[in-house]
Amino acid sequence: MDEAFNKARELGEIMLSSPLSARLEAARAAFDNDMEARETLFTYNEKHRRVEELMSNDTSGEDFKAANEELREAMEKLQKDKVIEELINCESRFNNYVTQVLNIIKATVLGEDSCTGDCSGCSGCH
Repeated sequence: MDEAFNKARELGEIMLSSPLSARLEAARAAFDNDMEARETLFTYNEKHRRVEELMSNDTSGEDFKAANEELREAMEKLQKDKVIEELINCESRFNNYVTQVLNIIKATVLGEDSCTGDCSGCSGCH
């Protein structure tokens, strides 16, 4: 196998051993073990699908108003759930981390590697 593939796999393993990855795994485990959080997300997804279905069928009136209100209530409950909030925050932080690493690799390959890892003066990763 090509050395680049080996290094990419090694980099992936390093990233998976990061504190961000550990925190994401802990958040996933907490969510998986919290039936109320799982039910909250499931209910929200069902309400969201119902509103989309009504919109695609060009349904308006009382059915749509009721479904939209149920979706709003489900969203409020979803936003108040600390387990779900932690999971979303951890996923977002880890995804940003991965994006930053990929952007550094891309800049290096393109000969634009001036990245120091300090993102305070850079808008390229976001």
